[in-house]
Amino acid sequence: MKRLCTLLLAAGLLLAAFTGSASAEGFALYEWGARGNALGGSMVGRADDPSAVAFNPAGITQLEGTHVMGGFSAIIPSSTVEINHGARSYEGEGAFNIWVPPHGYMTTQLSDNMWLGMGIYTRFGLGSEYDDSSWGGRYNIYNVGIQTVSFNPNLAFKLTDDLSAAIGVEVMGLKLDMKKKINPTGKANNAPGNNPAGDIDSDLEADSYGVGLTAGLHYRLNDQWAAGVSYKSQVKHKARGTNDFSNVPAGPLQGVYADCDVNGVVILPDMISFGVVYYPTPEWSIEAGATLTRWSLYDNLPIYHSAPFYNGAGAMVNSEKEWNDAWRYNVGVEYKATDWMDLRVGYVYDVSPVDDDHVDYLIPTQDRQLYSTGVGFHWDSYTVDLSYTYIVASEVEYSQRTSEGIFEGNSKGGRTHVLGLSVGYTF
Repeated sequence: MKRLCTLLLAAGLLLAAFTGSASAEGFALYEWGARGNALGGSMVGRADDPSAVAFNPAGITQLEGTHVMGGFSAIIPSSTVEINHGARSYEGEGAFNIWVPPHGYMTTQLSDNMWLGMGIYTRFGLGSEYDDSSWGGRYNIYNVGIQTVSFNPNLAFKLTDDLSAAIGVEVMGLKLDMKKKINPTGKANNAPGNNPAGDIDSDLEADSYGVGLTAGLHYRLNDQWAAGVSYKSQVKHKARGTNDFSNVPAGPLQGVYADCDVNGVVILPDMISFGVVYYPTPEWSIEAGATLTRWSLYDNLPIYHSAPFYNGAGAMVNSEKEWNDAWRYNVGVEYKATDWMDLRVGYVYDVSPVDDDHVDYLIPTQDRQLYSTGVGFHWDSYTVDLSYTYIVASEVEYSQRTSEGIFEGNSKGGRTHVLGLSVGYTF
C-alpha cells in the first residue's frame, strides 16, 4: 500500500507539471523517451524500461519493484515553401520555434503476476508557423498548432512466464489553434501578391477531451528472441471554442465575419505497432518493427460556426483531407559498452499519409527519414538517457487550388533536429 500511495502521489505531481505543455512539428509523434528516440522507436519488442507504458505496456512485467522516469524532447524544425504565381515567386520561411513534448512514466509491481503502469506523453502534435503573416500562402494558413497530451494508466498481467498482456485507458486533451487570412473580395480573388493590409484575420481556438483504449502483448520466445504488439485506439474529440475576426472592413462584411462560437468533430486515428528483438549476445540487441496509423479516419476537418457568423445563419466550414493509412518502419541497435553505459543507433522511414490532391501548407513535407543516436548511463538506482535525431523530409509539389489558398510551387523539404533527455529512478 505504501508503494501504491507513493506511485499515485508522484503521478499527480507529474500530471500537474506536464499537462498542457506539448506541441511539435508533424502530426503523429513518437518521441516518448530518449532511449526510444535513439533507437528509432524500436521499443515494442524490448519494452523493458518505464517508457514501455507508451511503446508496449505489456512489457512492464519485465520491471521489478517501482520505477519512475521523466523527460522531454526538444524538436527544432525548419522548412521553406516556394509559391509560383504568374511571373513572380513568393517564398515562405518557417518561423524558428522549439517545441518541447514531455513524457513521464511510473510502473509498480502489485503482485506476482500484476503490474500497474501510468504515463503522460504526446501522441499527436502539429506546429507550423511562417515568419510573416503576409506570406503568399496566408489564405490557407500562416500559423497552426494542434497540441495533445495523453494520460494513460494500464494494468499488465503475466499470463505465463513468457507471455504478458496489458489493457489501459487513454485520456487525451486536445487544443486547436488555426490562424489564416481571408480575402474580403472572395476566394476566387485569392492571390499571393494581394496587399495584406486589406486582409481579414481569422483566429480560431478550440479544445476538447477524448477517451480511448490501449492494449499490448509481449512474448519472450527464448533468451535470444522476443516480440511485441501494441495498440492505441482512435480518439474522438468534440472540440468547442471561438473564432475571432479582426480587420473586417465596414459594411456588410461586419455581419459575415463576426466573432462567434465554433464546434467540430476531430477523429484522431488508431495505431498498431509491431516489434521483434534479437539478442545475439548479452551485449547486443537489434529490433525491427513497424507502425500502421489509420489516417483514413482523418477524412475532413469540419468546423461549425454559430451566429452571428454569416449574418446569424451559421455555416459549416469543411476542409477535406482524404488522407491515407500510412506505415512507419524502424530498426534500432543497442550495445552495452560497459556496466554503466549503453550506445544506441536507429533509423526510421516514415511514409506520409497526404496525397498530392490534398496537400496543404499545414504540413509542408512528405515522406521522412530519421537518423538517430544516443547514449544511456545507469548507476545505483539512476538512469540518464540522451538522444539526437536528424529528420530529413522530402519535397512537396503543389498544384493550384485558388479557393483554398494553395498555389503552384513546392516545399524545399524540411530538416528537423530532435534532442531528447530522460531521467529515471528505481525504488
